[in-house]
Amino acid sequence: MKATVGSKRRPQRGTETNGELAAGIVNGLLRFGIIVTDSSGTVIEADDTARQMIVAAHGQWPEGATCCSLFGCLHTEPLKRHCISALTAHSPEPLPEIRVDLPPDRPSCAVWITAARLKPDGSQLVMHLRPARVGDRRRRTQPHWMSKPRLRIRALGRTRVEAEEITIEGDWLLQRPGQLLKYLVCQRGRPAHVDQIVEALWPDAGITGRNTVRHYVHVLRERVEPGRSPRAPSAFIASSGSSYSLDPRVALDVDEFEELVCAGLGESAEPVDGEIARVECLERAMELYEGDLMSEEPFAEWAFAERELMRGLACRALSGLVEHYLQTGELSAATVHLERSTELRPLDDDLQRQLIEVYLAQGRHSDASRRFMTFRQRKLDEFGQEPTFSLSELADSNQKKEKIQ
Repeated sequence: MKATVGSKRRPQRGTETNGELAAGIVNGLLRFGIIVTDSSGTVIEADDTARQMIVAAHGQWPEGATCCSLFGCLHTEPLKRHCISALTAHSPEPLPEIRVDLPPDRPSCAVWITAARLKPDGSQLVMHLRPARVGDRRRRTQPHWMSKPRLRIRALGRTRVEAEEITIEGDWLLQRPGQLLKYLVCQRGRPAHVDQIVEALWPDAGITGRNTVRHYVHVLRERVEPGRSPRAPSAFIASSGSSYSLDPRVALDVDEFEELVCAGLGESAEPVDGEIARVECLERAMELYEGDLMSEEPFAEWAFAERELMRGLACRALSGLVEHYLQTGELSAATVHLERSTELRPLDDDLQRQLIEVYLAQGRHSDASRRFMTFRQRKLDEFGQEPTFSLSELADSNQKKEKIQ
């Protein structure tokens, strides 16, 4: 008779093997459950005890169960900004234990979870569950390994690296280790194969290209983790086979920026309620946008696509803010965001026209005149064309509006 992990059924004495007897004793004393998932978090297998824990909390075993549906990943604390499967797949070491309320939306019980790679490449993961004791003093403790990230990379504007509130400075960010870090930032968590890195950064390296990448990965890890033991796994630069990526626990301002813009425009998975809340998201996003992505690398082809994506999001955020403030009659606020818009799109006739109209509406005729003359000269220099509007035309239109009012 075969004993399964999590089963309460006891084998007949004298028929069990030593392994079965040990499993039965451990199960009876500890009552733990096991769940196996793939790297995306989809449940592949779960033993009886794990299923009993989930059913007791959710009322039933969810169809198409994933770690997110079971434990509230990306939805509720302490996993509100994390997916436990993504963390596990990118971690060479088992994750520390974390307490999770079940079900996430209406907690009635809780479990302690730890997880590790079942396969070295992270394609399969194993999660160990045990019941959380009622009244456990740690029940509201935020796990230190998931609290404020120890490494934050600010790439909007000039690139900066911060670790534990200390900025890691130096010319290395302009050298090969820094280029490698910035390239991984542009990948936004996607693993980059060593050959892909060679082609993007050092296409002339030839047969030594792979060794070059591995060398600078080592140098980069020393830069961002100066206290790491020589053979200890990296907490920030993850590796899987011949690919490298930033660990999910590395905080990127580009991720936060994109999330805020999408929330402010009503395009996020969890819509933000209320116009004021959406405007606040857009304002916070534009505070993060200190300039073009990695402004110190203006000619890096590998950054072009991501830079244009961030610039496009910034333009959409500014457009949303301008529309809001014009509707509410807050012309000064609208002017600030229109001026930023024209910095991003300096040859856009519609934006320049709108800004000059707002200047005139506020009686700022000198500003309107200077803006028009500067734009006209630049348009002539770049394209040999006049603007699609004239200053006198906008001034006449403004006077008509004032008479009507």
